[in-house]
Amino acid sequence: MYLTLLGALFAGLGLAMAWYGLRPLAVLPRLLRAEVRRPEAVTDADEGAFVAIRGTARASDEVLSAPFTGDDCLGFEFEVTERQPFAIGVSWLDTHLDDGVATGPFTLDGPDGSGGDLAVRPSPRRFALDTASTVVRVGAKETPPDRVRRFVDAREGLDPVAGWIAAIPFFGARRYVERRIDPGETYLVAGRVDREVGGGLGLAGDLVITDRSVRGLALSRLWRAAFPLLVAAVFVAVGLWAIAA
Repeated sequence: MYLTLLGALFAGLGLAMAWYGLRPLAVLPRLLRAEVRRPEAVTDADEGAFVAIRGTARASDEVLSAPFTGDDCLGFEFEVTERQPFAIGVSWLDTHLDDGVATGPFTLDGPDGSGGDLAVRPSPRRFALDTASTVVRVGAKETPPDRVRRFVDAREGLDPVAGWIAAIPFFGARRYVERRIDPGETYLVAGRVDREVGGGLGLAGDLVITDRSVRGLALSRLWRAAFPLLVAAVFVAVGLWAIAA
């Protein structure tokens, strides 16, 4: 009885992990089939059509200030992790402490400045960036840079220094990770066409935004999904074994 319940719990956790790992991969088949086009080449696209556009990001509203570097940007995503024993994270020993996003509308024009402005309005609820990360590393006994210190002091629930973890050698170090959409840089943006964005043609909602190629994005997402899928397979296998025992 108890072994069956424990097996069901393990199997359920495994399925939840599998969903977490597979969800970012759902868009890849459509993206790999899509032709990457210039912004001016989608004027005849149907409402709701999935398109992939490469262009230069330009501000269409006020720019944002990135949390850790202070750079002007059109949107950003951040996360804070801490090196802790027995944690499971991206680098195995980093545990998640905090994360957040901020975004606003911007436009894409031709990579060579050829025009064809295409409005882009990412959804703040489903905003994620597949762009290069800027990482500020702070040791457990180091003083953070002023901007990071002000961020930590203002962020509710984020302690200003590592606690008892700092007393353990090699632990307590933090990573302040920042990913941005920088004005003037080239990005690939993929998503559904919306003909009412900014009063004209645009992309809106749950978008793929990357500074990689399509192939590079696919490999990156597959690599990130490998660990949760492996853990999911182990949990499901153990759960099924317990149920069958």
